[in-house]
Amino acid sequence: MKKKKQNDEAPLPAREAALRILERTGISAPVQSLLDTKLTGGLFSRQEAALTTELVYGYLRSEIRISWLLSQFMKAPEKLPASMKLMIGIAAYELLYLDRIPAHASVSAAVDAVRARFGQGLSRVANGVLRSLIRLSESEDLKAFAFYESRIKDPMERLSVFHSVPRWMLELWTKGYGPEKAETFARAVSVVPSPCVRVNAARDEWEALRDFLCKEGEAVGISGVRFAPGTQPEYMRDYLRQGRLSIQGAGSQLVLEALDAPRWEGPVWDACAGRGGKTLALVELGVPVLAASDTYQPRLRGMRDDAKRLVLKTPPLFCASAAEPALRGTPRTILLDVPCSGLGTLARHPDLRTLRTPGQVAGLVDLQRRILDAVWSYLPSGGHLAYITCTMNPAENEGQIDAFLARTPGASLEKQWQSTPDAFGSDLMYGAMLKKA
Repeated sequence: MKKKKQNDEAPLPAREAALRILERTGISAPVQSLLDTKLTGGLFSRQEAALTTELVYGYLRSEIRISWLLSQFMKAPEKLPASMKLMIGIAAYELLYLDRIPAHASVSAAVDAVRARFGQGLSRVANGVLRSLIRLSESEDLKAFAFYESRIKDPMERLSVFHSVPRWMLELWTKGYGPEKAETFARAVSVVPSPCVRVNAARDEWEALRDFLCKEGEAVGISGVRFAPGTQPEYMRDYLRQGRLSIQGAGSQLVLEALDAPRWEGPVWDACAGRGGKTLALVELGVPVLAASDTYQPRLRGMRDDAKRLVLKTPPLFCASAAEPALRGTPRTILLDVPCSGLGTLARHPDLRTLRTPGQVAGLVDLQRRILDAVWSYLPSGGHLAYITCTMNPAENEGQIDAFLARTPGASLEKQWQSTPDAFGSDLMYGAMLKKA
């Protein structure tokens, strides 16, 4: 009974941890790194860790909507302390989305936290705002589009508030893909993403393991399995520890399948390898890998650790920018999973809603252009280049490829692919396969 009470009433440590993480999000590290740091070490029970994660990701995923709702009951929200607004926002998320937590517990915890840090006067403000939100939610469906349609006249602002997606992103999607697709993208990145794994295809009987996992999930990509949100089986931990599985999003697996990765001519150079999810997927499939490189040494060390866990031979690794590469050897295929705006990953990385800016996107478009030009010289005649992003932005996707083809003699487009938004929160990906004459 005691555990049930803690779960139902949201233990204070979970709220405190969520607040501290949200206060630091975008200042010191990405939100996932902050969560990993905060929740490791055994100081949190599994229930508290799960609730902390839910509060952080849930709030970030719905921050714009929550802020708009709360602003209806605040005279001058811009004058209130930022941390106080976060305390109220976390409580509002609980009230709107976590039915298992009693409303009185959410309000009481937030009011006490505001009082402890900011005094009695502002705690009364917090109490009044949250009580007003409760009364409104009792008479209106605050999750229904009709509620916002009747109160927000500007169509773009209405979509921004309802889907909790920044207006400039919606405008970018509308300009590039039209209003219907823009709304589809907004809906797709606003859901809780489904957990997904990649079965190690280098192991014997890997197909049998995938078939077994598909009893609780569904096959995706070449060797992946996707589960419904919150339903990843407990026994998965053992398979991960044994090196029979890796965590990899459905979008990343689908783009490799779409570009026919198992048939890539080796050796392959992964010039923007990151932690090496796609590199090791190629190794598992038996595709020869010449080298993998990245600008950040810790990511390469992580790839080496993952290869050891998976019992795979680690390909040669080196630290370098793909815009200024220093490759030894000649690849027949180059994989460019380029740095991008990540607008297709908002479901998995909700902090990008506030961290990403239009100016950053323009800088990334220029970086992608320089990377394409730099690595192309390493490709021999008849070689291929696989260009991949996890964003929905014509300037980074088809526009980037069109511009490259226009300025590069001998380059041709063999295939172009863009993922279809789904109900599982899968990353929205783009891929293109180029060939050198």
